Amino acid sequence: MANVLSGKKPRGVPRRQWRRPVPEEYINHYPPLISASIAAFAAVVIGYVITLGFVMAVWLVGAQGTESTFTVMRAAGIAWQVLHLTPVVIGTVTIGVLPWGFLAIPILIVWKATQWALKSAQPKNAGDFIRVAVSLSAMYALLAFGLSLISNTPDLKTPAISSAVHAFVLVLVVTLVCINTYAPSRTILIDALPKIIVDGIRPALIAFGLLLTFGSLLTSISLALHWMEIRAVTSIMAPGAIDGFFMTLLGIGYMPTVSVWALSYVLGPGIAIGGGGVVTSQLASPGALPAFPLLSILPIETPPYASYLIAIPLLIGAAIYFLIPRERWVAQGDSLAVAMSFVLRWREVVTLLVSLVILGILSWLAAAASSGPLGVSFLKFVGPMPNQVALAAISICGLAALLTMVVPRLVLSIIHWLTHRESATK
Repeated sequence: MANVLSGKKPRGVPRRQWRRPVPEEYINHYPPLISASIAAFAAVVIGYVITLGFVMAVWLVGAQGTESTFTVMRAAGIAWQVLHLTPVVIGTVTIGVLPWGFLAIPILIVWKATQWALKSAQPKNAGDFIRVAVSLSAMYALLAFGLSLISNTPDLKTPAISSAVHAFVLVLVVTLVCINTYAPSRTILIDALPKIIVDGIRPALIAFGLLLTFGSLLTSISLALHWMEIRAVTSIMAPGAIDGFFMTLLGIGYMPTVSVWALSYVLGPGIAIGGGGVVTSQLASPGALPAFPLLSILPIETPPYASYLIAIPLLIGAAIYFLIPRERWVAQGDSLAVAMSFVLRWREVVTLLVSLVILGILSWLAAAASSGPLGVSFLKFVGPMPNQVALAAISICGLAALLTMVVPRLVLSIIHWLTHRESATK
């Protein structure tokens, strides 16, 4: 018998497979529509109860004593919709820039509800999985629509249509991602798509993740540089310990939102404020802003390193090219025209375009969710302009990827042509 050293695993042992949820016998089996409806209803109820508990705690700590329990319950309904980034109207003021960080609560609840629905429905193919996802999302959106109508008051309300749309989009994304962790194949939802399109999805997701990562890093640097201003504003707005706790919690929730602002800053469009205020890597003119910790990290002058930030999306664009599946390329052709005709391959170009389109869509969604009104006057619009952010992501990253693809091939093709021309002359 071979001796095995203690503390070391023997070689040749098969690796543990990726753990996936498996059907459980005690779960009743229902058709996809029924199981999705039950899961959606349970997710809404659980999310509302958690939100109600938090709102009740705030109400009791605040010791207001003037609101009825029914009023607090309606306020909890509004807060539940805010967790889904639904704009809220307080009196005549619309608040559209909401904390992304609190999305973790509905995402976790919907994720668990989706796993239960999949175990109950037991889908067999991609169509069954999609039916569960769409049914769950539609039922969830319908319940969000009804909750908005019930919770609205003249002083505090949310647009019912907007509530339904935000809930549907969020739940659909979560359910589709959850399906990829549950189904026998991670690619079950995209197997029917052409390979030339599927190849462009992964580079786009990685590129967007890198942009967000650099945005988060820039946000952390800005927090460190403006820590004293943030601390001073927080102490003014929340002098007590309890108020400070809730203000800190709100700031944590806004961190992903500010990271998208930093992403827009890196890409070039920057952050628009009110009617004329703007903060970009080339110009810092935020104008008169109220005291709020979220706004304290905005630079009031252009830092010296700002002009070099454009290198980040350029490098990410070059990375997109290397992430795209490619065949071995060799310079060929006896004439210059023939050599140039082999520089570009249509499959690589189409895959690159697919990646750029997906990157633009993701950038647009992130910017749209991180911008909007925060009040009136200078705060009637705060955040990045979605169209400009998407266009910048596509153009800058696309240009870098295209140059990375074309320039080396052009040089090698010209060298190949010159070499063969000289050989032919000799």
